Amino acid sequence: MRRLLLSSIALLGLLAVTPAKADIILDTTGLGGTGNNVTFSSIASTNLILGTLNGQNNEVVRFLDLSGNSNFSGAANGNDIKIVNTSDLDITVWDSLNTTQLGVTRDIFSIKGDGTLLVRVTALESDGTFKDFNFSQALSTGQNGFDFKAINGEYIWDVDLKVVGGTITDFEHFRIDVRAVPGPVAGVPEPSTWAMMILGFAGLGFMGYRRSRKDQGLALSAA
Repeated sequence: MRRLLLSSIALLGLLAVTPAKADIILDTTGLGGTGNNVTFSSIASTNLILGTLNGQNNEVVRFLDLSGNSNFSGAANGNDIKIVNTSDLDITVWDSLNTTQLGVTRDIFSIKGDGTLLVRVTALESDGTFKDFNFSQALSTGQNGFDFKAINGEYIWDVDLKVVGGTITDFEHFRIDVRAVPGPVAGVPEPSTWAMMILGFAGLGFMGYRRSRKDQGLALSAA
């Protein structure tokens, strides 16, 4: 009984110091959000549309058409982003210079179309690694709302929307919450790692102290 109790305590301790993995959740009930609306900026090429944010941020949103559809286009009126006729849309967020990719905590958008929508969300974990989450939903008549949220301190790094047996006829009402710090984050040392680091620093300090005492002894002997 005592051995079982000790094992249970050890297991709970292990779970307590194990870092949380990435989690992406999908909410299709409320699509209000608190982030910035993504507005149309320009068509960079036949398969790349750029968007900007209407808030205080100056980030660039890239919409890349991976289906090779020549009708891929965006709203030309400067309002909310509106993209039509694609079956494979990849979405990433970049800094204001369009050179460094950023993570976001929330993606909200609506889609019109038919067929089955397959969504791959790539999450950036706190240790700087990546993990994919896959969702699927049949598109119904009218607007289909999607609200992807990153929890447990993780970030959405990339979103790919692919339609099987149909087409996205209208992608719009895109809103995002941009992460403040660009680039992958460094992993936070775990408690065991901190303990080893502290012991290592203590050992180095002790070695330096012994060397200093030894040098003083030699100096006294020479005198």
